[in-house]
Amino acid sequence: MTTEMPAPLPPEPPPRASSLFKLLKHRLLVIVVLVLLFFAGLFLHGRWRAWRGAPGEGEQAALAPAPSLTVPTPAPAPPAPEEGRPEEPGAEAPKAPSVPPASPVAPPLAPGAPPPKAAVKGVAFTQALIKIIDDEVNRRFLGWRPNTIVFGKLGLTDNVNHHQLGVLEVARRTIVVLNENLTRFAITEAYNPQVNEAMNFLMVSPDKYWFPSASGKYREAIQDLKIYMEDLQRGRSRFYARVDNLIALLGNYKDILGSCYHNLIKDTEADGTPVRWTRTDDYFYFSQGVAVGMSQMLEAVKEDFAAELLKKNTHKLLDDTIHALHAGTHLAPWIITDAAKDGILANHRANLSCYIGEAEHLVATMQSVLATN
Repeated sequence: MTTEMPAPLPPEPPPRASSLFKLLKHRLLVIVVLVLLFFAGLFLHGRWRAWRGAPGEGEQAALAPAPSLTVPTPAPAPPAPEEGRPEEPGAEAPKAPSVPPASPVAPPLAPGAPPPKAAVKGVAFTQALIKIIDDEVNRRFLGWRPNTIVFGKLGLTDNVNHHQLGVLEVARRTIVVLNENLTRFAITEAYNPQVNEAMNFLMVSPDKYWFPSASGKYREAIQDLKIYMEDLQRGRSRFYARVDNLIALLGNYKDILGSCYHNLIKDTEADGTPVRWTRTDDYFYFSQGVAVGMSQMLEAVKEDFAAELLKKNTHKLLDDTIHALHAGTHLAPWIITDAAKDGILANHRANLSCYIGEAEHLVATMQSVLATN
């Protein structure tokens, strides 16, 4: 009797991997793709806003200045011959007197319209301060970044974050001078309540997410500055555009530029360690934010302190300072490289330091000229 061995069963096929398992297996690749899509969306959104914001031909024609109007002066008629006296043959006709060419004149004002008022000192300065804060808090895409959980704490957009911190540094130094000097005739005069409160709001830490929110307090500072500007126009607040106050403002700006210049040219940190490549772009964008905010404030200084600048003949120094800061803001590399200063690759910190150092030198020179009698 033969016993047959049981035939072995065929091996079971391996279980099919689910889609979720495949997705988890390649999760790193998925995260990289999502991050790239996010930054591509930011780039396309910025291009779209720039295209929508560019004025068309019709808008440029509307913005073109209207030609000046000229009122022609009618030529006087030649005198008529005396009655009863015949004209002598061969006598030349009397020549009409020469009329000088008409000069362009402004169109007359409408009846009952008040004459244009002179610009109130301090309005342009306050408007510029409001603008540099409002551009970063309200008009920047995704708003104020340093206090957000994703973009601030994780540092996904650290370039924009440090740019905003540079603008904030200029706004803080400016409002301190506005509160301490420009709104007070002497140390015995009381602080302006709106400017003093706005200064305290701007001193809130930029990374505060809640209790209080940094962006919320900065918006309150904007509202206080708007109230102060309205009071200036109504004559209920003061703005003392004196040379000593301008010197105090320039002293603060010189300190900021000096700090930025040192961060742009240094090779080691304060503890002696080399500057990490992750810090080079932070120094670059912070200094560029300082240049953006300070150039706009100096444009307002040029308007509100025009008489003081004219007395000391410092208009050229101020124009050169603004030009250097504007040139620094136009540097827009795709990747910040920190190569050797005589190497093939660019050293973007050193490139920006040229403009920041020039602006610092001009501000210091202007401060010295203004301080001389």
